[in-house]
Amino acid sequence: MHQLSLVGTIPHSQYVQTIATLQAFTGQLRPQPISTYTLVCKPNHVFKPKFEPGKVNQIEQYYMRCITTWSCSFDLAKPVLKDDELFSGLLFDANSPEKNWTLQISDIPIAGKKQQVCAQTIYETTVVHTHTNVREQDVVEVKEEGRKGSIVATPKNESFLQMLSDLGYSVYNQYWCQGVRFFSGDVVIELTKLFIRDDDYQGDKIRLKLLDESNTFQVRVYVNVKKASNVDAVTQATKDLVKLQEYLKNLIKLTIPDRMKMDSRIQKG
Repeated sequence: MHQLSLVGTIPHSQYVQTIATLQAFTGQLRPQPISTYTLVCKPNHVFKPKFEPGKVNQIEQYYMRCITTWSCSFDLAKPVLKDDELFSGLLFDANSPEKNWTLQISDIPIAGKKQQVCAQTIYETTVVHTHTNVREQDVVEVKEEGRKGSIVATPKNESFLQMLSDLGYSVYNQYWCQGVRFFSGDVVIELTKLFIRDDDYQGDKIRLKLLDESNTFQVRVYVNVKKASNVDAVTQATKDLVKLQEYLKNLIKLTIPDRMKMDSRIQKG
């Protein structure tokens, strides 16, 4: 799919006002909750082409996001404090082993000085996976140079991690997302907070902490278009996003994100 988007942030103190504004704009009194858990995966074997005179190599490798849901319950209207006991629950539950995972690879956004919105091609597929023979205590260690800490509970045998390994990928990082989602026609509006694992916690459970301790909400508005070649759909989606940008300008500064920070290609050093 082809995704057009804008991003921004709001301080926690503006959350209630922002929700009320979006309710009025969309007519949606109850926003859809967002609770996602994401594994960031890296190819096990980085392809390093042999450069030869006159030969152009177009092969690229990308980090892959694997996204599923997680169970949590806390009031987004209240700030998350440093001492709050926030846990992710079981990552792989033997009593309820079936999970839907969305595997997603994103191309670098289109460049251009006249771009009004971020335009990016995304490839994704969803699989249903059944976890068996899970041992919640085991962890995968981060092996990347200069990084440390545990990543994710390791199930054995027919596990999702084994499936990733069969695909040629291993876990590089992880994060949790909690927030709400509004809809206005084809426009999706998301307000979220991101969490990472608290590796200083010594208990048996997986304790989470805010990635941004200021309690800032990340705002993302986007429209998915089936094909980038559908000029009419892309033009209409751009107009819808610019209209929302103007409507919310006194509340949220929506801008085009830095395309280089959205580059998920593997660097072949």
